[in-house]
Amino acid sequence: MSLDASSPVWLTGFWGFDPEEWGAFGFTDPLDRDRLFSLIGQRQLVCIYGAASPETDSKLVHHLLGVLEVERLPIDSWDRISDAKKEETIQLGRHEKWRHAMPVRRAWRTKHTLDVKQVFPKSYDSSKGRYIARFGTWLTPDEARWLLEKVPFVETNVYGEKPINVEENKPSEEDFIASSLNPSKGIFAAFGDRSYETRDKPHALYLAQFPEAADLLVGHTVPIGAGLIKIGISGDIKNRLKALNLSFPQTSIIGWKIKRTAKFSNRNDAAEAEIQFKLRAVDQFGATSLGKEFFVMDMHKAEILFNELSPITGLDLRTRP
Repeated sequence: MSLDASSPVWLTGFWGFDPEEWGAFGFTDPLDRDRLFSLIGQRQLVCIYGAASPETDSKLVHHLLGVLEVERLPIDSWDRISDAKKEETIQLGRHEKWRHAMPVRRAWRTKHTLDVKQVFPKSYDSSKGRYIARFGTWLTPDEARWLLEKVPFVETNVYGEKPINVEENKPSEEDFIASSLNPSKGIFAAFGDRSYETRDKPHALYLAQFPEAADLLVGHTVPIGAGLIKIGISGDIKNRLKALNLSFPQTSIIGWKIKRTAKFSNRNDAAEAEIQFKLRAVDQFGATSLGKEFFVMDMHKAEILFNELSPITGLDLRTRP
């Protein structure tokens, strides 16, 4: 059965994302694989984020890493791992781990810094991070569609599969996963009975600056005209500002300041504006990412971008190629 933009997406955590050398999606316990087999169709999209584990690069923890298309076919992962990865796995004493697997047929990587706690607020619960990293969970339909239609990805090679772009002899370009999936109207997977209640409320997009001694946080001199900024959303700006400066003594004369706020009628719209700021700040406005929601950026350009994303402009926030 083919996939499309409405296909369900399974969310789970990995230590990293390396389909070029590891073309399998594996489990140490065969019962865990059997459990997933009972939930999915013949083909399944799996969203991977950096698991909160000592083995995960600290820069990748909780960050969206990529998406896999897997096939419901039992295999030994050892048949889909490069020799270099096999040797590394043996040296680490992990050659018996993740052997009960299924093949990865396609893979997409994102270069954008997106925190799963923010972009998947309905599906990802940090208090259940260990459980999700081991067993996984479904993205809600709206989160899955947003992932496939709004987040730019680059398709990458998968070990054991035919290399992509061999004929063109050029690297893949950023695109949306939905644009590369075959259309389908069929029902892909069985979800079972589930119910939940969510109560939305107005949220604000905020632009915060650390105006004094920013060099100490950045680790080097901040260029003239630029500043250390943080982009974020909150349902209560006053409390968020208090939280940002909670680690400073009450007598401190330095700390974060809120430069601008923009009100949105709901959390999802505010979150999408935040994501757009992160996507465009580096590529279009010359900012330097410090990871997560922090940037060194020309303050005038930061305010221009923030104003463009404010709902008062009536800007259509849908991402375009």
